[in-house]
Amino acid sequence: MKKTLATLVCLGMILGGAPAWAEPGDLIIEEQEIGKGGEIIIIEEEGASLEALEKQVELMAEEIDGLRDEVGTFRRNVNVTGYGETHLKMPMDERTSEFDAHRFVIGINAKFNDWIFLNAEIDYEHAAQELEFEMGYLDFLLDPRVNVRAGTVLIPVGFLNEFHEPVFFWTVERPQIQTRVIPTSWNGTGGGLFGTFGNVLGGMNYRFYVVNSLQSLRPVGFSNGHGAGGNQGQFTGSSGIRSGRLQPDEAIASDLAVTGRVELPNMVPGLQFGMSFYTGDTSHNFIDSSARTTLVEADVKFRKRWFEMNATIVNIHINNAREINKFNAANNVITPGTSTTSQVPTNIFAWNLQAGIHLFQLAKVATTHDLVLHGMYERIDTQDEMPIGSAADPSQEADVFTGGVAWFPTPNVAIKLDYTNQDRGNNTSSQEVNLGMAYMFF
Repeated sequence: MKKTLATLVCLGMILGGAPAWAEPGDLIIEEQEIGKGGEIIIIEEEGASLEALEKQVELMAEEIDGLRDEVGTFRRNVNVTGYGETHLKMPMDERTSEFDAHRFVIGINAKFNDWIFLNAEIDYEHAAQELEFEMGYLDFLLDPRVNVRAGTVLIPVGFLNEFHEPVFFWTVERPQIQTRVIPTSWNGTGGGLFGTFGNVLGGMNYRFYVVNSLQSLRPVGFSNGHGAGGNQGQFTGSSGIRSGRLQPDEAIASDLAVTGRVELPNMVPGLQFGMSFYTGDTSHNFIDSSARTTLVEADVKFRKRWFEMNATIVNIHINNAREINKFNAANNVITPGTSTTSQVPTNIFAWNLQAGIHLFQLAKVATTHDLVLHGMYERIDTQDEMPIGSAADPSQEADVFTGGVAWFPTPNVAIKLDYTNQDRGNNTSSQEVNLGMAYMFF
């Protein structure tokens, strides 16, 4: 019995330190020594109660089991996700070849209960030299048809902005229509509704949000919401609305925007059709005129066995672009990276078409690998129409062809090689070979 008592006491001390729960009448050890066999021998004891001690140890064991359960629940309800990509860019002119650890993204998906979920991502770009808060929002799941989303959300424009992980597209770099025209990745802070209607045209998905608006012009000295790795808070003639994005660190919200997307993923077998819009004043009271910016977009994706294609068309109209340019001239607001005054267009237009052949499937090779031979044509014009008093820059009109191959040893890993030729409206051109690796985990 003495050995049993001593062993239980030692177990309690190891698990919980000194037995602060000891009460009068419980075991009190006055002196102890180690026997020849290594066991602890009680020399003196007073009021020993085996039953009370065993009960305390059992309670401690139950507490430890409870902690284990809590840890297990945490692991089940919190999931770490992420993705990344690294590129080797090899221009075929006097420009220098370079490596770029383009992005590494860490995300958290958390389940608070059966109907409240968190999704958040932090983006480390260019070998962690730039930091961006990509998204962080709560989903309140009420009904498959109507749910609520609130926080910093990805703008639902096009099929790539919300699902822009690099294993979801074949090219090393994102298509130019998704960078120079639709500014992927593009977020906004606000909230709205989303859901699915399963009985409409084989199923219809939708998202509608109200968010802080883009910023089309930037007064001298303005610094709100730029963020590390953020943008300038102004539209330009070369990047269109892309630089009008701002990180949500005190991003100005004098103007709000409404955005939404509708998808028909099962209209016919293998065919998905989508439409998106975005509209909002972007002047934020920096000028007296409204600078309403309206984007409309349509896209289609189709796959039948080994053949797959997608296409996108986008139009952006900027109201009172002439007043924006007058403000830029009066305040000497220049296009970032240049010494010229920023000239904002009235209209931006672009479209693209991409097709791919899944070679292993075409050759009827029994494998889980995927090897895609692909080609894409893009027509980009970030100065499709200019306001009175501003001339279009022909170099901003471009025909872009990209062709290459992408190998997926598993759906979440890709090795990509492609070639891009860009012909501009000012009779200049450039060529580039790109090699990239991409991955996604969850």
